[in-house]
Amino acid sequence: RRAAEERGGLESAHRAERRVAELAEERAGLDRQERADADVLHEAETWLADWETTRTALRTRVDDAQEAATRAGQLALQRDPARRRLDAARRRDGLAADTEDARRRALASAEAAAAARAHWLDLKEQRLSGIAAELAAGLADGAPCAVCGATEHPAPARRVDGHVDREAEERALAAHQQAEERRAEAERRLGTVREALAAATAEAGDAPTARLAEQA
Repeated sequence: RRAAEERGGLESAHRAERRVAELAEERAGLDRQERADADVLHEAETWLADWETTRTALRTRVDDAQEAATRAGQLALQRDPARRRLDAARRRDGLAADTEDARRRALASAEAAAAARAHWLDLKEQRLSGIAAELAAGLADGAPCAVCGATEHPAPARRVDGHVDREAEERALAAHQQAEERRAEAERRLGTVREALAAATAEAGDAPTARLAEQA
C-alpha cells in the first residue's frame, strides 16, 4: 500500500511538472506576442507622429506636379501657334515655287492660244479670199452658178498653190479651241495656287522658315 501511495505521488508530481512546463511555454508565447504587439504599437505611434510631416510632403509633391502640368500646358499653347506658323511657312515656300511654275505654264498656254487663234484667222482670211475657186470647183456645164445663176462658165476661178479649203480651216479652228481650253485651265490652276499662297502667307507672315523653325 505504501508503494502504491508513493507511485501515485510520483505520477502527480510528474503531471504537475508537465503542467508547469506547459504553463511556462504558454507564458513564453504570451511574452513573445506581447513584444510583437509592442513593436506594432511602436511603429504605429511612430507613423502617426510623422504623419503630419508626411502629409505635408505629399501635399507639396501634388502641388508641384499640378504646377508643372499647368506650365507644360501653357508652353504647349505657346508652341502650337509657332508650329502652325512654321507649317504655314513651309507651305508658303512650296506654293511660291508652284505659283511661279503655274505662271509660266499660264503664259505659255496664253501664247499658244494666241498663236492658234492667229493661225485660224489667217486660214479663214485665205479661204475667204479663195472662196471663188472653191465655188468654181462645184460648177458643172449647164448647171446654174450658185452666185450669179449663169449656166455657162467660160472662165472659172482656179485653185492656186496653198489654197485653204473648209477642212483646213476647221482643223485650225479646232486647234484654236483646244488651245483656249488649255489656256483657261492653266489660268484656273494659277488662280487656285495664288489663293493658297496668299492664305499661307497671311498665316506665316514674311518671316524666313529657318527662323520660325528655331522658334518652334
